[in-house]
Amino acid sequence: MNTASRTPLLEVRDLVVGYGKAAVVHGASFDVRAGEFVTLLGRNGAGKSTTLHAISSLIPKRGGSVRFDGADLTGASAREVVRAGVIQVLEGHRVFHALTVEDNLLVGTYVRASRGDRSKLDRIYDLVPEMAAKRHEPAARLSGGQQQILAVAQGVIGEPKLLILDEPSGGLAPIVIDRILQVAADLCRDGMAILLVEQIVEKALRHAHRCYLMDTGRIVGEGPANEMLGSKALHDAYLGKSAG
Repeated sequence: MNTASRTPLLEVRDLVVGYGKAAVVHGASFDVRAGEFVTLLGRNGAGKSTTLHAISSLIPKRGGSVRFDGADLTGASAREVVRAGVIQVLEGHRVFHALTVEDNLLVGTYVRASRGDRSKLDRIYDLVPEMAAKRHEPAARLSGGQQQILAVAQGVIGEPKLLILDEPSGGLAPIVIDRILQVAADLCRDGMAILLVEQIVEKALRHAHRCYLMDTGRIVGEGPANEMLGSKALHDAYLGKSAG
């Protein structure tokens, strides 16, 4: 199943992140290899989304390092991170409602180029044909699930080496969640690395190669995804070591 390279594409080491005086992430370290699907799991407030935002330079880091494809991105701007090949799809269906589906996709091509590139549209429509059928409609007319699929497609069209998905399932029907995670798995099989934060544990582990567990801003466990479901480490990360 896993055809990922053994060499890390993303290397996060001793990452420290906080808001105001409060530290949220305390020395987190983990890797994502090229062509690998990795999920970062943990209860609400564990620091998962904060970790993703720090990798993408959407919030500042207080300590540690982030390397990607051999380059040091610790002090890079968000634009520099994107141009290096890391694109994050933020939580919450963030698309441009007044633009058509196709124009939303073309906006996605600007992230790593100076102008829109229509040549990339056919690949996206093959990947998510439901967007092809809606290409001329304003994004505001899409359902919440369709908007989330569009948000993912908008990230993919930028051709990242690593696609980061932050809780894509939020508020969506199970069939839509399955569709989004299947698209991510298909992209991974084609060689794109995926880093996923997701609250629906079973669905995340079904598609991932490896899993890291986070609790109170620290990595507290890791292992093959197919061995993690039902494990004591997963139980402890969500319920605490004294639970049960």
